Amino acid sequence: MNKLNKPNFMIIGAMKAATTSLYTYLIQHPDIFMTSIKEPKFFNNLSKDPLLKPEGKRFNKITTFDQYYSLFSKVNGETAIGEASPSYLFDEKCARLISKSLPKVKLIVILRQPVERAYSNFLHSRRSGKENNSSFEIALQEINNNPKKHFYIEKGFYTEQLTRYFDLFPHQNIKILLFEDVTKNPIEASKEVFKFLNVDADFVPKIKIQNQSGLPRGILGWLLMKTRYYNLLPNITFSSFLPPFVIKYIFKKVYKKPPQLDVTLKKQITKKYYHREIIELEKLISRDLRHWIN
Repeated sequence: MNKLNKPNFMIIGAMKAATTSLYTYLIQHPDIFMTSIKEPKFFNNLSKDPLLKPEGKRFNKITTFDQYYSLFSKVNGETAIGEASPSYLFDEKCARLISKSLPKVKLIVILRQPVERAYSNFLHSRRSGKENNSSFEIALQEINNNPKKHFYIEKGFYTEQLTRYFDLFPHQNIKILLFEDVTKNPIEASKEVFKFLNVDADFVPKIKIQNQSGLPRGILGWLLMKTRYYNLLPNITFSSFLPPFVIKYIFKKVYKKPPQLDVTLKKQITKKYYHREIIELEKLISRDLRHWIN
């Protein structure tokens, strides 16, 4: 009888906060196993009413424990066994479901300045055809009339989300990184995570830029947008088998560079929604976040 492998760590969030980059760094380590499906979203599906449509790519919806644990069937001696589903952090039911099934699992969280995260989320929605507004500011003005737009703002209230996990898991089993840690110092951030996972911290991964933001360009961009909208893209990381110059060429063909987030607008939204939240978050994670406000 084959041994049933279970994950002993997870990247649980936040969404649009360099989780794909960290995934690609960790998967290179010889002592780390990560699922080939980057976002299984199993505990999101477990938290749902059975009558609701499960999350995940159309051909990779993980809805049972057998399906989930089968993702780890190819573990071959690796000591750190993990997956990355950044939607676990925001889902209010996931913390309890994970703690019930995997009480000793280690959790990795990357947090991003919440307005920057919201803007990246907006661009992602534009790219996949789920956001009709071309203006981030106008999209936020529709919050009161469109419940789906609430997520742009709500996903940035990290204190409440993290508290659910701190209440259920030992604090030493939760590793908090900032987006700028991963993007500005990826080698050092990887080293921190390797230490957290008790694997060789001297291993140096190859650094690649992942999930660049962009808006659809031309017919190829439109076709890619539709495949994203209908969840037809395979849930894999293309940089793991395509050379960087090919990815760069494809990206330039199908996407155009989006406008930068307006600095004044960023300050206004931060002040309106997140000033107190950031102060509370500083206390919770013991990090200086004044640069998020200023």
